[in-house]
Amino acid sequence: MSGYRPGACVPALEITRRLLSQDKCAEPRCGERVPYVIVYGSPGLPLIQLVKRPSEVLQDSTLRLNAVYYITKQILPPLDRVFSMMGVDVKNWYNELPKVIRAPSFSAQTSMKRGTISQYFNTLNCPVCGETTQQSMCTSCQGNPQRVAVVLNDKIRQWEHTYHNLSKICYNCCQTTDPKLVCISLDCPVLYKTKKAQQNLSKAGNLRQLLSNMLDF
Repeated sequence: MSGYRPGACVPALEITRRLLSQDKCAEPRCGERVPYVIVYGSPGLPLIQLVKRPSEVLQDSTLRLNAVYYITKQILPPLDRVFSMMGVDVKNWYNELPKVIRAPSFSAQTSMKRGTISQYFNTLNCPVCGETTQQSMCTSCQGNPQRVAVVLNDKIRQWEHTYHNLSKICYNCCQTTDPKLVCISLDCPVLYKTKKAQQNLSKAGNLRQLLSNMLDF
């Protein structure tokens, strides 16, 4: 840390400061890589406050990777350098792409203690067709209950199948079937896939309730 000027806004340095505030022996060795990710945050927060450790994102489902940051800062610049030679404006192409619309969530507004935008906003997309809607399901899908039943049940089945297969990989790797097992290998791609599968599976109850309400109606 002695190589940085006081007050330097460096993501890896910010993570190190947080670690040292909890454990004075947690200072990384010289040349050691300090992993970090950028997450979404409430409007107005400086970028340095959106820096999180990968383990924090895995443990807190309210934290979401800042896709806009990685697309605009990491992916688009090299693509633009390549395609600009062919006369293609990649940035303009990205700006014209349809974006997911988000609206305030009532339950999120009741608690403003955490500063993550994922707590304040929920996607307003139909779980069946993906179209933008102001309701839990678009009008078109509401008029086709047979299609809704097939699509939602198939989505739930795929989520359960994916999580089951990923769990078997983890069990075989760790040589145990203990459900309380917590993997800490941040270099393992299966870890992130499993966490994503868990998040998807947590939505299954909502989809079943939506399906039940519609069929009852």
